[in-house]
Amino acid sequence: MTDTNLVRRLTTILSLDVVAFSTMSARDEERALALLATRLDSAGTLVRQHRGRVFKMTGDGLLAEFASPVEAVRAALEIQEAMRSANAGAKADDQLVLRIGINLGDVVESGDDLMGDAVNVAVRLESISLPGGICISSSVYDQIVGKLMLGAEDIGEQHVKNIPRPIHAYRLTVDGARPGAAAHPAHAVARSMPRTRRFLAGGVMAILVLGALAGTFYLRHPSAPPSLQTAEPTSALPVATAPVPDTVATEAVPRVTTPAASPVPAAPRAAPQPPPAPRRFAAKDVPFVPDFHWRALQNYADAPGAKAFALNVRGIFAMAVDRIDEATARRAAVEDCNRKVERDVPIVRAYDGCALYAVENDVVWSFHSPPMPPPPYVPSKKPSPPIALDPATAPLLRPVARDRLATRYLTSQHSRALVLGHNRFDWWTPSENDTDAIRRNLQICGHLTGRPCVVYALNNEVLVRTPQTMRVTDIFTPQDMSGLDDAQTKALDQYLIADGWRAVALAANGRIGIATNRPSEQDATSTALQACREAGGSECAVTAIGPFRVAPL
Repeated sequence: MTDTNLVRRLTTILSLDVVAFSTMSARDEERALALLATRLDSAGTLVRQHRGRVFKMTGDGLLAEFASPVEAVRAALEIQEAMRSANAGAKADDQLVLRIGINLGDVVESGDDLMGDAVNVAVRLESISLPGGICISSSVYDQIVGKLMLGAEDIGEQHVKNIPRPIHAYRLTVDGARPGAAAHPAHAVARSMPRTRRFLAGGVMAILVLGALAGTFYLRHPSAPPSLQTAEPTSALPVATAPVPDTVATEAVPRVTTPAASPVPAAPRAAPQPPPAPRRFAAKDVPFVPDFHWRALQNYADAPGAKAFALNVRGIFAMAVDRIDEATARRAAVEDCNRKVERDVPIVRAYDGCALYAVENDVVWSFHSPPMPPPPYVPSKKPSPPIALDPATAPLLRPVARDRLATRYLTSQHSRALVLGHNRFDWWTPSENDTDAIRRNLQICGHLTGRPCVVYALNNEVLVRTPQTMRVTDIFTPQDMSGLDDAQTKALDQYLIADGWRAVALAANGRIGIATNRPSEQDATSTALQACREAGGSECAVTAIGPFRVAPL
């Protein structure tokens, strides 16, 4: 019989495993386990940055799910690059090499865990991936054709353990390595694979090209992300100052599923195109670092000779300049940065490890720029009358966080911003001024959660009201809503920085109602519900009040 109570859905599964970890563990188990925890934490951060979710740790690997096959492949590419970058400055015995498999298919939910054929196939694809490589199923291949500038070697039908049918698989390759550059020894086997027999046509989203630098491959972005400097009130971007309508009735665009593309017929290899120019080091673009260190960052940019710059998420950094060669500079920068972390951080977490940010003046950082809310990051008007920060009533905080706020945050004499992030995450770090405190804490929170965060309090004053008629469950981010067109996304971005009480209502059929600048919480929710119904929504319900996701009490 078929269990009709099973919850099934289509999703993309990524399986990741460390090559020969048992051999490394046999040499020095404690060191191997500590290194594994650090590297898997970095991988988990990249999964979250691509809107994925790690649903199971598998000893020396992990399983994650993604709503989009494209985002799963992007995450896999960046995870492999993060490992290569970390291996570049590590001793031979401290290098971890990964295999990754990705599959799109049907899964069965079991609490937070996922089971089923799609998971099993992803695991088997990982097992036939080359060390340092990525192997995908044909279902994933069909969804990324024309979206990513990647080569795909068709390895045909694969018969794998415990899967009764053959699996058509592809191994991903990336063209664009600089001629004459050697791969890292740990990945020589990955470089020896046959030339690709299929090529995924590049569209306007050609985002990932690997360039070899001093024996190590690094992730290159085709263009630099916008500056993460906080906009001053007098120079706010138009999105921050454009008027926001009090109510918006809008219809969400239904999600369109593109039919799977047929495999692309083999074609003669086109002449290789030169890789995009690497992103250049710019002091103002370095995340996490306090503004008063700008001169030191500029000094690095101007320094001659072989050099490298290492960074950690708290803004601790180290630079090695005018060294004998780049390998020496990379190693020295990372080691010096990690020594500073050990010295300055009372409790070192897995995410505190330093990573290379730049070699010479090329940015080689393997992470995306931290996701940020729309500038100027806080509403232009504070609540009136002012609301004093009370750790006992602040939403989404765990008991230990409330204790830290009472004993350390409220007594600090520096500028500071309390930011709240996805999954009950909170962060605050002192800074020299309010603008710097807002920027740095949003960057750190966004990097660690993979989603834009919200500034709840600046110094000891609350900037956003907490809902009283509904229960706060999480931070609201438009990125979590699917099927939105550009106008709706822009309206929600404006909603996030609007003044007064505001609310978003979502209907069962995808219609949306938005209300901003209302005099009371009840007025905001009722107006959003009315706007949702006027847009043709059925079963409209309030999903957000202010920057918070909400549910009935």
